[in-house]
Amino acid sequence: MFPSNPVYFWRMNQRTHFLEKQQDFDRVLDAMADAAWIGFDTEFVGEKTYVPVLCLIQIVTNNDIYLIDTLRIKDLRKFLDIVADPKVLKITHAGDNDYRLLNILFGTVPQNTFDTQIAAGLVGYNYPAGFAKIVERELRVSLAKSHTVADWEARPLDPKALDYAVEDVKYLPALHEKLTRKLARHSRESWAREENRKWETPDFYAVDPNKELLANDFVHQLGFHEKVFLMRLYRWRVERAIELNIPKEQVLQSRFVSTVLRATKDGPGAFRANRTLPENVWKKNLDTWQELWRRKANDEEKEFLESLPKPKPEDPEREWTMELLYHFVKKQCLEHEISAALLLPKGDFNRLKAGSDDFDHSLLSGWRFELLGAELVEWLTKGGKIEVEWKEGYCKLTM
Repeated sequence: MFPSNPVYFWRMNQRTHFLEKQQDFDRVLDAMADAAWIGFDTEFVGEKTYVPVLCLIQIVTNNDIYLIDTLRIKDLRKFLDIVADPKVLKITHAGDNDYRLLNILFGTVPQNTFDTQIAAGLVGYNYPAGFAKIVERELRVSLAKSHTVADWEARPLDPKALDYAVEDVKYLPALHEKLTRKLARHSRESWAREENRKWETPDFYAVDPNKELLANDFVHQLGFHEKVFLMRLYRWRVERAIELNIPKEQVLQSRFVSTVLRATKDGPGAFRANRTLPENVWKKNLDTWQELWRRKANDEEKEFLESLPKPKPEDPEREWTMELLYHFVKKQCLEHEISAALLLPKGDFNRLKAGSDDFDHSLLSGWRFELLGAELVEWLTKGGKIEVEWKEGYCKLTM
């Protein structure tokens, strides 16, 4: 286990403290509440449970690094208050994972955030760039990343895993300083702030209960009764996973969802004839699935399913046009040393290309609009036809 008394040792200019007692944690966090900034990271295990287990929080301040054993310290309110405090800057790398975890576990919504991965994507790095790569290029320090998949629930923790945990926050302050200078040279500080601000609203953490249904292309090929059942099946899987606190895949693997959909209406014989789905799984759940199948659709289900957008007919001309426009986006990014994957991620672009109603149009506003320009944004939004005219020595495109 961690030592019963706080242990101090020097790593460059920062002392490292192990905290496993509530009173030590409270004392340290009380003193930290007036800080101008902190850097932090979390280590958690999410493979065995539906709700991830938070195992360790690492915090770096001006002179100290704190490793907080969250399996022993249960009341984290003083840390969560700092995360939500707009007066304290929070520095992270790939912080969306940490903030999502804190929101799932505690409902915390952060304020005043700065992320080194986002900042790097705005000053010439590919997005998402790994922490070790950015540290090596910016600070000339090589990190050992051999414990990225350590068993963070194990006690005592492996000393090498603790070294890794320290390194994960140790360089955040220096990285923040270097990247902030680069952002200022490119006049992109406001761009980074805009990008981080999306994490600071409750909407960012909202989860659509029908997300899995909407992500399935074959839902549009089903009859109404089958759509109702599929929606219920996905929701049942989540509810059962929450009830047992196990991953959804342990309740019912995604690859068997279509099998259950086809076989449930026909009863046990259909499952016996299908050798892909394990017998213990369908025998245990068949009664529940058949009840979900038999129950009539309620008004809420009818309203939702009737509102589903119809799939748009294939349009090769639009697809070609949009792909060409995306190359213009990437060209703009190359010229301005910005990651195209940060500006307009390919998944979001595919939704735009398909004309999906769920495309986030904020991705073509703010700093993105400023970089791309009004004409290219208008072309991307309208997705009209591009005329190609070949001339001697050049090619002319008109929209």
